[in-house]
Amino acid sequence: MAGRGRRSRKRTSDRRRDAEEAIRHLSSSLNNRHGGTTQVADNAARQILAIGKKHGVRPGSEIKRKICRSCKISLTPGINSRFRVSSKKLIITCLECGRMERHGPNFGGPVNE
Repeated sequence: MAGRGRRSRKRTSDRRRDAEEAIRHLSSSLNNRHGGTTQVADNAARQILAIGKKHGVRPGSEIKRKICRSCKISLTPGINSRFRVSSKKLIITCLECGRMERHGPNFGGPVNE
């Protein structure tokens, strides 16, 4: 029954912190297209999903919106995805697999009041 003491909690929090830092780093490479190639961005998208699944650390809503959950690629408006606003809802369509996501009136962003 190893790993049940105080030491294990410390390692768990360190792993979680490292996972959050890795997601931040990968999301910056997801935003920067590195010379127009999508391979780096697609690999970053897959790694963000894998880290989130393994460590329970989820990316923010602005990053989630840039990743297709079914084919696990980065979504670039006009190239491999379509972003439309209809009836106060944001509709994101992946042009690779056809998956559609709908976001509500505030689009998952900060509320400006």
